[in-house]
Amino acid sequence: MTIKGHSHEWRTAARVCLIALVASAIPALCQTPAGKTGPDIRNAEGSAAEPFPDGSSGRRVEFRSSDGTFLPAYLRRPSGPGPFPVVVILHGGPDSRDVTYQIGRNTSAPAGNFVAAGWVVLAIDYRPPSVPPKSLERDDAAAAVQAVRSLPFVDGKRVALFGGSRGGGVMSSLASRVDVRCTVLCAPALIDLVALSKAVARGELVDGMIKKIIANAEKRYGATMAEIEKDPARYGYKSALTEAPTVRCPILIINGRNDKSSPLSAIQAYADKLRASGKEVATYFPENGLHGFYFGHPSATPETEQAARHAVDFIRKNFSR
Repeated sequence: MTIKGHSHEWRTAARVCLIALVASAIPALCQTPAGKTGPDIRNAEGSAAEPFPDGSSGRRVEFRSSDGTFLPAYLRRPSGPGPFPVVVILHGGPDSRDVTYQIGRNTSAPAGNFVAAGWVVLAIDYRPPSVPPKSLERDDAAAAVQAVRSLPFVDGKRVALFGGSRGGGVMSSLASRVDVRCTVLCAPALIDLVALSKAVARGELVDGMIKKIIANAEKRYGATMAEIEKDPARYGYKSALTEAPTVRCPILIINGRNDKSSPLSAIQAYADKLRASGKEVATYFPENGLHGFYFGHPSATPETEQAARHAVDFIRKNFSR
């Protein structure tokens, strides 16, 4: 479930004391790191520390993006002094600070599982408009990783990435550009248009929007995906598949076999390319896993919690190395 408010029992003297303790720790977010003109992560205006039943605390914050503007995020930390490993989470869909906050506040999968494992969670948002250039999405997410590493209670050497749908697509790009311990990709959107076009040609169940995106891309490139596959560099074509040889960390891919928005054949092609490139890759492909199930949307299923357990086990293994 997602915590959206606090019941009367949370307003007891004990909770007031906890809020005071949390508040005393959070102002460090607003301190200016040495050599910088301002914080990389700062409290959002009017934000208050929030206690959670598991003993963790959270706050609405903002992180410095790639061009210096600040974007919404939610920072959640376990109890204790740290330093803690950290998981950076990026949601799917359009930019939405409310969705970002909900993911960070979640007491169940996946954020609740990560906090229970003893890790900080930083849920981050996109900048508006809803579809900025992919390079800007990638650079903003990379800036968030750099920002969270600067926090005094974070172990900057143990960072993991977790992205779903659109966020999975962004994190797949980051995996080739940022040094982290591992990356979890959940139904990464538009993983490779060539592989997706093959899925369409085979008559697989593919969301109609993907078909439109493929058609528009072919017009833009002036070539079919089959032609582009023969010489991607000639057309300036890049995707997670073309960048698989440069991936810097182990990858876990979570994808339902019945996901029309992320057809399994395209995801399998990416996993095969990673393995062929000598990369470490693990997969969890449940039979029942409609798009968004890893975030418990539209409703949590047994596969939601199972996906979170796979993610925790995978991340813990790589944090322990």
